[in-house]
Amino acid sequence: MKPRAAWPVLAKKAKEKCDDALAELKKSRDRVAHLIQSRERMELLYADYVARSKEAEKRPHSMSETLNFRGFMQQLQALIARVDIDLNEAQHATEVARLALKAAEQKRIQMETLVEQDMKAVRDFHRKREQKEMDAAGITLFNLKH
Repeated sequence: MKPRAAWPVLAKKAKEKCDDALAELKKSRDRVAHLIQSRERMELLYADYVARSKEAEKRPHSMSETLNFRGFMQQLQALIARVDIDLNEAQHATEVARLALKAAEQKRIQMETLVEQDMKAVRDFHRKREQKEMDAAGITLFNLKH
């Protein structure tokens, strides 16, 4: 009896899927981190422009300057809102990738267990066959002596 060739192939495919899922999860986490950094930069920029706007209000300025400050701050707020949307989507994608990795890990473990069970069955078969051969040889020797 030989080990089945299918189980190691299936285990290898499950391992590859696991590796792919892990890479996807890492990529997704990197995207979330990047979006968080972008949001923080935009918030700092927004706070800086709010301070500049308040400073500009203390000195004489034109209406167009005020409108420019406000327009830019509105654009920053819109960008922050867009990054928040992207961040939520990226966090959802990360959760999906995490669940896919978990499922792939379970499948990999299942396949590895099946490979081990097959190998154990082969070892047990050979051990039993060897024991039968030893028993038969022992009986033959006993019969020859008596």
